[in-house]
Amino acid sequence: MNDDSKLLQRARDGDRIAGEELFVRFLKESRSINGLLRRALPNIEDREDMLHEIYLQLISGHNAFRGEAQLSTYVYQVARITVLQKFRRENTLKRGKIYRTISEPQDIADGIRSNPEYTYSIKETRQILAELIQRLPDAYREALRLRVLEDQSYDEIAVKLGLPLNTVSTKIHKGKRLLAAILKNRGITEVFDF
Repeated sequence: MNDDSKLLQRARDGDRIAGEELFVRFLKESRSINGLLRRALPNIEDREDMLHEIYLQLISGHNAFRGEAQLSTYVYQVARITVLQKFRRENTLKRGKIYRTISEPQDIADGIRSNPEYTYSIKETRQILAELIQRLPDAYREALRLRVLEDQSYDEIAVKLGLPLNTVSTKIHKGKRLLAAILKNRGITEVFDF
């Protein structure tokens, strides 16, 4: 296994340093990836969001990297497919089809909250979310952790992190989108209210 393969595997195993190196070297600073995104997405913010979606596809591990090609080639293919999926999703929405997201409300039957299985399910869900939030880029990790796991208000988070409220709001929004992409990539279609 070459160094790039090891880097990808360490990132998939939750190594933050490896994840950040993977993100910077193979996405943020890649001419081919940036060229692809410039051609596909005219808006700079959309390109930034797409970088994170591609990163999540890479670390989700759904596609095996056997090391037969260069990692940069593999990353480019993942990026290309991720961009195509974005356009497919948008076209589905434009045609009036339903596309579920994790922010839709879900009704819970009366009395279910007192059920031990429900309590265990919530605990397990929070643990999964905590693990997935740890895989997010640093830019979004802490704000989303405080919001989702500690149930702090945007104002409380802004004070705690020493950031303007609109910056906190943006970080949480983008973090939720990245988290939703991870969950979707893992085949988790249940709706989470956060």
